[in-house]
Amino acid sequence: MSFGGGPSGFNAIKALVDSSADFRAVADKDWAAAAGLIVKKLLIAAGQTGQSLIALRAAVGDEIFEAQLKSLSHHQAKLLAKRLDKSVADLEVSTARAAIGHIRTLLVPAPVVEEKANEPEAEAAATDPVTDETETVTEPPTDDTPPASPNPYFGRKSFRTG
Repeated sequence: MSFGGGPSGFNAIKALVDSSADFRAVADKDWAAAAGLIVKKLLIAAGQTGQSLIALRAAVGDEIFEAQLKSLSHHQAKLLAKRLDKSVADLEVSTARAAIGHIRTLLVPAPVVEEKANEPEAEAAATDPVTDETETVTEPPTDDTPPASPNPYFGRKSFRTG
């Protein structure tokens, strides 16, 4: 959208970024704030997927992404969590912190599976050929652990009764 026939907002941002060497008066924190506004808009906007948000976090960095994720209201965080995971229970996203925590778990990239050539040999060494089960070794409990000491502080609050 352009006001008064000028360049569109996206083209204006591209022009500013392209000529950022000429604008030394703009501090890095101001560029980060501008990026944060766009990130927040994308977090609120419909149509985001887990993969697009992972790509967004990789593009702007964890610091900017996390700051904007934490700034979401309860309603916005709940809607984003429901958009990313349609089967999430309302209880799991009942607060802003719970919804943001659920979003973070959804945005964890899948672990890369590395296949090792030694893996079958290690598995064969750990199994018993007769029972074909892995052995578990448990250590007997020792009495070397010191007993837990009670909290020595008894402040005013500990004597309140009502």
